[in-house]
Amino acid sequence: MHLSVKHLHGPKKIAYAPDELTIVCIVRNGRPYIKAFIDHHLSLGFKHIVFLDNGSDDGTVAFARDHEHVTVIQSKLPYKKYEGAMIQYLISRFGKGRWSLYLDIDELFDYPFSDVVSLNSFLRYLNERSYTAVVTQVLDMFADRALSSRAHQKDEPLKDLYTLYDLSNIKRNDYKRGSNVVANDDIKRYRDGIRTTLFDVPFALTNHRLIFANGEVRPAASGRGLHRLENARLADLSCVLYHYKLVDGFREWAARVVREESYNPELMLRHYRTYLEVVEQNPDIRIRQATARELGSVNDLVDDGFLVVSEEYRKWAEAERENSAARS
Repeated sequence: MHLSVKHLHGPKKIAYAPDELTIVCIVRNGRPYIKAFIDHHLSLGFKHIVFLDNGSDDGTVAFARDHEHVTVIQSKLPYKKYEGAMIQYLISRFGKGRWSLYLDIDELFDYPFSDVVSLNSFLRYLNERSYTAVVTQVLDMFADRALSSRAHQKDEPLKDLYTLYDLSNIKRNDYKRGSNVVANDDIKRYRDGIRTTLFDVPFALTNHRLIFANGEVRPAASGRGLHRLENARLADLSCVLYHYKLVDGFREWAARVVREESYNPELMLRHYRTYLEVVEQNPDIRIRQATARELGSVNDLVDDGFLVVSEEYRKWAEAERENSAARS
């Protein structure tokens, strides 16, 4: 893996404090998403973003190079075979001994009470309690219209266009600890959701993308990506990954994945074949059900019970709110 990587842009090493955070992301042809991705996360307070480009030819690299707080490296090894190795390489190179967040290009991260708790304060909360991972829950976002076949336009404001979500078909199961220590029993593993409603295929929605790479925490051998961890001290709250899969150009995107067979394992490819079959049979398919809700802020997801917070974290957020009011 190491020998395949070429440095294209930005600092090769990133020095940052214990209360600062870097994102690592594998991307291929992510030009429609990348502006929203960079803008959202830098505005949230992230120190740096590292993209591992996997052979983009749509202007992704050129756009990323225009940003100061971005590093771009490249490997053209096949993602289907080397996904796990790529993730581990990014975390070990850019996150060793500190916090890092692994994201896909069509995901935007947020955490409870981010309107009053700065990212630095959020990390201090985790550090002071010696947590080494945070549960992140995937939430599909969509618009109040039929899925369009038009190409997804570059630089679209994803958060403004895709504001709906649906919790009605999300199944909750107890979190099986294994070698992990779980600080809050209210945190569950989620499955399915709106994509299961639409396409009748199962989805795992719970993963652990925010981790402190202390040499002990590691992906479980049976887990794909960061869906399962071993030896982690899981925080007493959960965070969200807004997922922008159900967007314009969905059919063309699914067709490309099926054509290129770019995902592993075979179960993932079967999902994409199902996507394609359903949208070809029903090109005017609408995502919105009667149970859809409009997202105002991440705190709506706390009120809905999708995100979990402890009483201790609520008090931390309230103290931050009072401190902010006193300063103003």
